[in-house]
Amino acid sequence: MKNLFKSMLGMSLAASLALFTSTASAGGFYIGGGVYKANIDADLFSDEDIVPAGFLGYEILDLGVVMLSAELGYYDLGDYKKNGNTVDASAISLAGVVYLPIGPFIELYAKAGIASVSGETNSNGTKDDFDGTEAFGGAGFAIDIFDTIDIYAEYLTFDTEVNSELVGVGVRLDF
Repeated sequence: MKNLFKSMLGMSLAASLALFTSTASAGGFYIGGGVYKANIDADLFSDEDIVPAGFLGYEILDLGVVMLSAELGYYDLGDYKKNGNTVDASAISLAGVVYLPIGPFIELYAKAGIASVSGETNSNGTKDDFDGTEAFGGAGFAIDIFDTIDIYAEYLTFDTEVNSELVGVGVRLDF
């Protein structure tokens, strides 16, 4: 009886794995970029700037109800000048992205990962460089215009020496 149970369990697991791998697929590479409104909150001051960003990703898994991707990105966190003080920062990120389709043309997503942030502050002639690796995350939605072109809007936050929040829109091209 014990061996019969093990055999049935093994066959069930094998059938589940076969069904899972036959319905799962990966979509391949994508590239995107956009324009963001960046807000910073630093010791020196708070301000906002319009900045560019770009990313390259690979869809690892598509189950139909959820999709998983890995993404490498560049985010300009802004160049700010106020009252003789300046802040200039940027980030290179590596993130995991989880997409949830909510209809034939719309998908919600969450993005989380690590960012290598570097920048420079200048307060009354005293320069200070900073860099480090920090966690970052965000969420957004995408609208599928054509099968390979998406328009997206997202919110991202970078918790560093210069706390940055980005809200932006852009285009993603699937290959």
